[in-house]
Amino acid sequence: MSTDLRKRKITYTIILTSDSPAANYRRMHIKTGALAVVAFVAFVAVICYAVYTTITMGGYIERNAKQLEQLVQMKAENETLTAEKESLAGKVSSLEETLSRKEEQEHELVAVHEETYIPKGFPMSGAAQIKEEDAVADEGGEESDEDDEEENTLKVEAKEEWKELIFVAAEGTKVVATAPGTVKEVREAEGEVSYVIIDHGNGYVTTYRNLGSPIVEEGSQVVKGVALFLVGEDNTETGYSIRKDENYVDPLELIEIKG
Repeated sequence: MSTDLRKRKITYTIILTSDSPAANYRRMHIKTGALAVVAFVAFVAVICYAVYTTITMGGYIERNAKQLEQLVQMKAENETLTAEKESLAGKVSSLEETLSRKEEQEHELVAVHEETYIPKGFPMSGAAQIKEEDAVADEGGEESDEDDEEENTLKVEAKEEWKELIFVAAEGTKVVATAPGTVKEVREAEGEVSYVIIDHGNGYVTTYRNLGSPIVEEGSQVVKGVALFLVGEDNTETGYSIRKDENYVDPLELIEIKG
């Protein structure tokens, strides 16, 4: 009995049928080599798709990781900016409060300053009396040389239209400024009453009239209590008047008498 060493070629048959009763069936014969080629092509396609998918997924994961990192960084920056915003809001609030306090202090200082420059002081450095209107002193009707001399003697007579007050003080007393200001005018003339006018810069102007010699100069800055005249034996009377915005006011409405 002999053995057949020849190799048989293996073929595969694919039968295609239809559900229709009238339809025939078809047979397709596929050789083993062709099937191997198709299988190899399919395998390569699967491998390529797997590699492509891996590369694509790797890029996606990398991008996703970067985006996540950016989100974390942006969140941290947002928290930092929020904290800085709250800090700045606190500083702004503190500055506004400080500014408000400073404005209040400035208003108070302005009010105090304006109050300081109102001529409320007493125009004499010591005790003084307000001279009333001259009364008729000659009870017996006798006339003498002394009466004639008094009529010819220069006096500080009150000017009613100025609402002026006449102060009589003892020798050694000083006529003083009743508030800070600038010496606006000084006049000293023989045979006339001397005077000093002070502008206090707030609408108030004070006038001091005396028979003595002024001891301040025109244009000088003075403070409250600065001596303007020295009262001697022959100049014990001082006229004092106040103007506010060019209107005369009664000095007694402003003078603060302490003691």
